[in-house]
Amino acid sequence: MKRIAWISLLTFAACASGHNMLTMDSFYDIPVGATKEEVITMAGHPYSSSKKDDGVEEFVFIERMKVGARTVQERRYTIILKDGVVISKHLEQSSPPATGFDSYEMQTTRNSEMLP
Repeated sequence: MKRIAWISLLTFAACASGHNMLTMDSFYDIPVGATKEEVITMAGHPYSSSKKDDGVEEFVFIERMKVGARTVQERRYTIILKDGVVISKHLEQSSPPATGFDSYEMQTTRNSEMLP
């Protein structure tokens, strides 16, 4: 019984601890001139990062808005750093096409109880 209580407590603590996630508001709060450490503190660790030969580093963060299991909107935040300092940032937004879901199947599927 104690073991179950400990597992429950640890699970709750892990869920409650949270983590930084970049949102549109926090993206706009990151100023040009912020250090790499400040970006990671404010936004968390990037989804991906790449370093160019000229010392430029690119951080990419992705935010997905879901309704149920479907992603209805995706935001890709890119932060460009040079010598460990933010020099540029931009945002791309996209929504999946409506045809990405099999709407024909959803419209034509019949419940077996409704069949004559």
